[in-house]
Amino acid sequence: ELPPELHLRILEGVDDFSDCAAFSLASPRLGLLALRSGLARFKDPLFAVAMRLLLLQRFAGGFGVVTLSEDTLRRYAADRRASADHFPWLARVSPALCLSTELDGPGDNRIDIWRLKRGEESGAKLRLRSLRSGQVQHYEGER
Repeated sequence: ELPPELHLRILEGVDDFSDCAAFSLASPRLGLLALRSGLARFKDPLFAVAMRLLLLQRFAGGFGVVTLSEDTLRRYAADRRASADHFPWLARVSPALCLSTELDGPGDNRIDIWRLKRGEESGAKLRLRSLRSGQVQHYEGER
C-alpha cells in the first residue's frame, strides 16, 4: 500500500477528465482523497461531467454510443468556472450533443455566446458574456 502523499503525486499527473473519473470510480478512496486535497482537475466542473459520462457508459454496458444529456451540458454552462477551453473535450466524448461558442457584435461591444450543438447544428443559446465588462447572462433557451 502506497502512502496517500504518493497517491496524490500520481493523481496530479492525470490530465484527462475521463481518466480522473475512471480513477475515482475504480478507487473511491483515491477519488475522495483527490477531492479533499483540492487537486484542480478533481474540483473542475468538467470532472462532474466526466463522472456522469463514465457512469452512463458503464450502465449502457458497451451497447451503442453514449451522449451527454442536455441537462448535464446546461448545468456545466451555468457553472461560473466552466470554460470554452473544454469544448473540444466535450465534442470528443459526446459529438452528437456538445457546446459551441461564437463571437458576435461590433468592436468593443463583442459578446461570447455559448450554445448547445447537436451534431453540426447550432441550438439553444445558454450563456452570453460581454468581452468588455465580463458580465455574464444565462439563458434557459429552447428545449
